[in-house]
Amino acid sequence: MDRCLAALPTDHTPCTGPAAVTVLDADNAGANGCEHHAARLLAALDRGHVFALPDAPAGAAHRVFRAATPQGVRLHRLADVLVTSPATPS
Repeated sequence: MDRCLAALPTDHTPCTGPAAVTVLDADNAGANGCEHHAARLLAALDRGHVFALPDAPAGAAHRVFRAATPQGVRLHRLADVLVTSPATPS
């Protein structure tokens, strides 16, 4: 299974299922993800929101919200977690 869009670049854990929710940042930029990665992303965002996708299991957004305990770093935008690959040595 490929990793979902909500998986942070530093989070190497596998997805726990299909994309079930969308996590939005304060600017309404969003990423769809499994409940596991969505909770971790939501916990890292300052003023983030979570919404269930139309085909999500009942209670998915609620479970993500409850699991999103704050972590040490708080981000304002999803763009803050984008990582560019290092330059290839010539």
